[in-house]
Amino acid sequence: MKLLSKLRANLAKDRQTLKALSFRQKLRFILDYYRGYAFILFCLCLAGFYLGDIWIQTRRDTVLEGFFTNDEENLFPAKTITQEFSEFLNLSSGQQVVFDDSLYVQPGSSVDYHTASQGKIVAYVSARELDFLVTTRELAEYYSQNLPVDDLEQFLPPELVTRFRDQLYYIPDSQGVTKACAISLEESRFEKGTASPEAAPHYLMVFSYTKHQDAMIRFLEYAFELDWHFVSP
Repeated sequence: MKLLSKLRANLAKDRQTLKALSFRQKLRFILDYYRGYAFILFCLCLAGFYLGDIWIQTRRDTVLEGFFTNDEENLFPAKTITQEFSEFLNLSSGQQVVFDDSLYVQPGSSVDYHTASQGKIVAYVSARELDFLVTTRELAEYYSQNLPVDDLEQFLPPELVTRFRDQLYYIPDSQGVTKACAISLEESRFEKGTASPEAAPHYLMVFSYTKHQDAMIRFLEYAFELDWHFVSP
């Protein structure tokens, strides 16, 4: 309120000066003398929109949350996948799926963007909010030994284990036990027939604490375009 009052007072004070100027001079005067106020108001508007969005999101039930990392070929557009998978699940207005495709990780890198991406993954896993992670083969091997990854042979129904037998990726976990820590997405709708010859397949990993098993299985049905269901819609 003080900012708006001060702005109105300054405008009233400068009214006579503005009357004597041409349109171009008025524009330059306003840009020069009120740029700071405009920037502050712009930031306040952005903050308002951001806080409003957070308030809306907290009032909705998150059905599934996943991250896609190191997607150099733009094979996993989060916005499109969110829309399609929401329709696939026939979500209500009070439900949502949350996906993020903006992360890029290089273990050991000191680049700010890489460390921020890694920090976000670790934070969401620590908070037990992230259900799955789609990443490269090298990072799947790295995360299997550093994050609580589930054994997909135990997580999936027997029919799906049989269906994905050739796609399951067996690697050591954090305890040194070899298990199905990931599933290759090379034959999924995201990569099948679309990836360039140079593009390595991505792998999907499910975290052991997830409470969204049904939604996770439905996501695999959607990803691999299966025409039969393993869980009730």
